[in-house]
Amino acid sequence: MLFSEEYYRDLIAKLGLPEMPITKVKYQGKNLLNPKLFREDFLKISKKLMKFVAYNNITQLIDAGFPIDTIDELHKGFIPENITVYIKKPLEYGGKLEFSNMFLIRTRPFKNILDTFIDNQILSFNKEHPAYDMKNGFIYPTELYIPNPEGLVFLPALKGFAGAGGNTSADKMSEIGSTMFLKSGGRF
Repeated sequence: MLFSEEYYRDLIAKLGLPEMPITKVKYQGKNLLNPKLFREDFLKISKKLMKFVAYNNITQLIDAGFPIDTIDELHKGFIPENITVYIKKPLEYGGKLEFSNMFLIRTRPFKNILDTFIDNQILSFNKEHPAYDMKNGFIYPTELYIPNPEGLVFLPALKGFAGAGGNTSADKMSEIGSTMFLKSGGRF
């Protein structure tokens, strides 16, 4: 059962992204693209998107808290640590591999929050749908609420929310190190 838009706005807010606009899309049919070719095409357009954003959206990158070295990596078409190119509208819902259907987002925590948001809808639909079969996998919901931010860079409301490591650390190893003390109960 698909809940109301208000329900999903509340859900994405509870997950930590109250500023993320959402929109409803309808299922168009299974994606028949070859997964290997899709991945290759996705990587090509992702590199082009990163270069485009690095040259044309520097203000948004800085506003989103991306360090200068990350922007430099984007200029070169590299995928920096903790950066994801996110597809707004899935192909099964009529999305295409084009800039207008993509945006840059921090992997930790934001991409992970969006994945949880989408997964929650798919799992809820499948639990209630009689055709759901644990052996054969899930079926796509007839309607889905998706993230739909304006622009090519997601700007979180909370500035400095996450460094490249996912918390305020500079990288993943610093994030792990910053939590080691907490895991040991404060004693070495």
